Amino acid sequence: MLVFVPLAPADLAAWASGDDRAGRGFAATPGFLATFGIARGDDEDADLTLLEIAALDGLLHHGVRLVAVCDTTTLTVDDSADADLGAVTLPPTGYGRVTSLFTDDADGAALAASVRDQVAGLNLADAWDADATRPLLADVDLLWHGSTEWERLSH
Repeated sequence: MLVFVPLAPADLAAWASGDDRAGRGFAATPGFLATFGIARGDDEDADLTLLEIAALDGLLHHGVRLVAVCDTTTLTVDDSADADLGAVTLPPTGYGRVTSLFTDDADGAALAASVRDQVAGLNLADAWDADATRPLLADVDLLWHGSTEWERLSH
């Protein structure tokens, strides 16, 4: 199962340098699929939505939209208020499981910083629904990077 993991740049560097990573991620859980009306097996819609959710979570908690996508067979569905958004707990996982990385270009990062200031203090669900996030979610695509490009993204 793919897990979308929001990261701070320093977290990415530590993970890629050999530390296992555990903690918050987002996956296509039954609650997530029901919340967004996505049919099981519609991986493209699920993955795009999960990427945006994880990126917004990263913006709220780390100040940047930086997401690692990893493949794992073991995770625990989070019992937090964000469970319907696909929140899961990733067990200790090596960086070798990371398949790709996503982040903003310079223009996207500038808009993300503006949005971050507008939604500061909101929880993830409220930030997801906030009018301030609409332009970021609708108009700014995150850039794909291979997992080996981590050094460029960890500053």
